[in-house]
Parts: sequence; C-alpha cells; structure tokens
Amino acid sequence: MRLTFLVVLLSSLSLPVLAVDDAGIVKTLQGPVQIVRSGNPRDVTVGDPVQAGDRVLVGKGGSVGISMRDETLISLGPNSVFDIRAFAYNPTTREGEVDTSIIRGSLRYVTGLIGKLNPRAVKVSTPTATIGIRGTEFIVDVPDEN
Repeated sequence: MRLTFLVVLLSSLSLPVLAVDDAGIVKTLQGPVQIVRSGNPRDVTVGDPVQAGDRVLVGKGGSVGISMRDETLISLGPNSVFDIRAFAYNPTTREGEVDTSIIRGSLRYVTGLIGKLNPRAVKVSTPTATIGIRGTEFIVDVPDEN
C-alpha cells in the first residue's frame, strides 16, 4: 500500500500541474520567448503556464508551442506578438470561450474541444480582421508594418 502511494506521488511530481487560472502550458520552445503578465515581462521555459491576459513575445529566430486546457494547440513563429485576451474552459461540461489576437508574426492554430463543440465561442483577431472558426486548423501570417 505504501509503495503504491509513493509511486503515485512521485509520478505526479513530474507532471506539470495547471492552476485554476492557467489557460495552458508551454510545450515546446526555441530561441527567445517572453510572456508579459500584468505588465511584467519574463523569459519562458518549457512547462511554464500561460493565462488569460498574457502577451507572448517571440524573438528573432524563436518559436513556441502552447497547449491549452481544452486541447487547442497554438504555435507561434519568429518575431510574433500574441495576446490571450480571454480563456475559460469547464472540463466537465466542455463549455468555454477563447479570445486571442495575433498582432504580428505567424500563428498555427489547431482547434480544441471548445472550437469543436461551439465554433462561435472561439475568436482569433488580427490587426485587420477577425477570424471565425469554421474548420479545425488554420495558419495566419501578420506582417510587421514597420
């Protein structure tokens, strides 16, 4: 009995744990990537949580892959700026909403459970348009206007 408890306890320590406020987790990372939360930028490492209200900044030569709680997959390429404006997900009812914005750079978006069950609950904005989810996967490239 003690051995089983110890094995379960030790195996759970290696898994990333998401807090209630966490929208997702950084799964892959290459090069310089920062998250700006409450106005405070900090470097990102694999396993770091992302939250609603976060701005993700990907530097030159960088990329990041984020897995959201509803199984949405977000990949950002070099020189990208991406905002997670809102994210809510109830794993019991599988209801929620996603509101994001790609300000600059490249985004690959693979719809998770929220988008599959209620496409109208997912919004991805760019500086010139809002994308309505009709499929399960898309790519957006927003050039730097400077």
